[in-house]
Order: sequence, then C-alpha cells, then structure tokens
Amino acid sequence: MIKSCFYQGSKKVIGLFLIGIIFFSSISSVYAKILTINEVNNEFKTSFIDEFNKLGSNLSSSVDTTNKTLDVYSDSEKIASFKYTDEYIEYDNRSAVVSQETVNNDISTMLCLSGIIQSILKLSGYEDKTISDEENIDFTNTYDTYGIQMETEHYEYSGNEDGGTWSMSGEYIKYFKMSFDTDKIGALMDKYGVDASTQDPNKEIIASLTPTLEAKEITENSVTLYPHIPYTNTDPDYKVYCYIYRSTSENGTYEKISDMAVNCLDEVGVVDDELNSNTTYYYKAIVMDGTKYSDVLEVTTKSATSSATNTSNKEDEIENPQTGAFFPTMTVLIMMIVSIIALVYARKKSVFRKI
Repeated sequence: MIKSCFYQGSKKVIGLFLIGIIFFSSISSVYAKILTINEVNNEFKTSFIDEFNKLGSNLSSSVDTTNKTLDVYSDSEKIASFKYTDEYIEYDNRSAVVSQETVNNDISTMLCLSGIIQSILKLSGYEDKTISDEENIDFTNTYDTYGIQMETEHYEYSGNEDGGTWSMSGEYIKYFKMSFDTDKIGALMDKYGVDASTQDPNKEIIASLTPTLEAKEITENSVTLYPHIPYTNTDPDYKVYCYIYRSTSENGTYEKISDMAVNCLDEVGVVDDELNSNTTYYYKAIVMDGTKYSDVLEVTTKSATSSATNTSNKEDEIENPQTGAFFPTMTVLIMMIVSIIALVYARKKSVFRKI
C-alpha cells in the first residue's frame, strides 16, 4: 500500500516536472520565429521607403517570387536587388572592382542594405538597437552562429575640386547575407548589439547643443529647411541628426514634419511640402535626443500665381475645340473680310462673269 502510494506520488511529481520543462521551454522560444520575405519587405517599406519618400523621393520595393529577389525602384528604375531564400536574404558583389566610380554608383545599394538590416532587427524585437560599428569586428564567417555574414573592402579617396579639397572613406560591401531566424539575430545582438541612442561617445555634448534653422527655396506650397549645430568633427563621415517641427502658430502645437532625422552637419535640406500658399508657418529644430530647441523660425509661403490673363492690350482668343489651339479672333476676322473683298473683286474681273 505504501509502495503503491509512493509510486503514484512519484508519477505525479514526474508528470508535473515534465509539464514544467515543456512550459518553460515554450516560454524561452515564444519569440523565436523565422521571418518571411514579405514581412521583411513590409517593414522595409514602412521604416525606410516611406521615410525617404517624405523627403521628396519616389522609392518603392517589391518581392519578385519568380526570380526570388527583393527589388528597390526609384520611379521605374531599379536601383538595387537582393536575392532571398526561405532562410536568408543575400547580396553578392564579390566580382566588383572597388573604385571611386563603383563606390559612388553603389551608394543607393548600401543605403538599402542598411534599411534591410534595421528592418530585420526591428522584426526580431531590437527596434532600439543597432549593430556596433566598432573596428576589428570580422563578420566573414559568422552566419551559422550569428545569422550574418559580411565581406568588405576598405576605400579612401581624396582630391581637389572648385578650389577646395575633398575626401571619402569607408567599407565597400562585396558580400552580405542575413538570416531570417530570430534566434540567430538574438545571438548577434547579445554579442554585437548596442543601444542606438548611446552609441556615440559624444552624445552628452551633442545633446546639449542648440541648433539653428534656416529656410530656403520658399515656393507656394513648399519650404526647404536647413538645420545646423555649432559642432565640428574631423571625420567627414561623422553625422549628427536633428528633427524639425512645424506649427501654424508661434505658440501652438508643433508636429514633426518627418520621422526621418536630417544630418545637421551637411548642407542637405529637408523639404516640407503640401503647404498652403500665402500662409505663415513656424518651425523649430532639436538635436536627436537633445534638450534644446532652436529659436522659432517664421516662414510665409508665396502667393499663388494668378492664372488670369490681362486682355486689355491683347487680342481676344478663341480655342479650336478639336485641337485645343488658340487663335486671335480679331486677326481672323480681318483676314475673313479681306478674303471676301478680294473674292468679290475677282468675280467682277472674271471672264466667266462677262459671259
């Protein structure tokens, strides 16, 4: 009897133990999944394509299931293409010879790759993290462990132009492969992931800066805005980002004109369009993660150009309903009168008239 009770109790404990193992195993893998190419493309559109289009681009992306590619277009021109399988997305450019020309031509591809990486990280639950840009990280043979593989070639170019000097340097991506397995992405971020907002060692200094804001190219329905900060860095590739906000009244509610921040250290502006003509708007800028806004900038769009034509010194015009062409009515009328007079005169002189 005692033995039987012990046996039954042991079975119950073992059963609970097994249930516990299954339960905790399910918890540990509840977030693990294999992403699909459509999920990646949809996130890529939302977090990358749409943000660039807010700055005046006309980008789009689509999945070609026949050729197994994710393609990126600017208008109707294909500017980047990436192979994919059910397990990963891939870019193979190992046959390319690195030169200043190929580097310039592939800037759009590098930007798209950056957007794809961020999209996969976000879908894997790492929205606020990025891969560390520390030197000496070798991703040549890390796919099986961390779900990423990358082969690059360093480049540096410089020269003189328009009386000044310029230089550019970086890593040219010759091969890229990233897994859709979120378990591998998790291992990658545990090893090489950093908080995007704290990656810059000068973050505290930059966050305390007060930007200035300038408006140029003011039209009837758009304004181009240029934020600047009083900060210099010897690295030409160094970037500091600002957000720009707009309101219809100086002390009103300000809304961010774009979720994509603009670099405050270059001369590239951000276009705020779809505005009303002859309307005053108020703008201010702030460094990403900063605490100090710029002074409010007041901008008034231009008045709409009048389409009315001053006809006091012009002949009246009529439109040919078939061709859409316009003809001066006074000139036509004079020509008709002259033609009639000439015809009557000719008939009086005609030999047939005499008969």
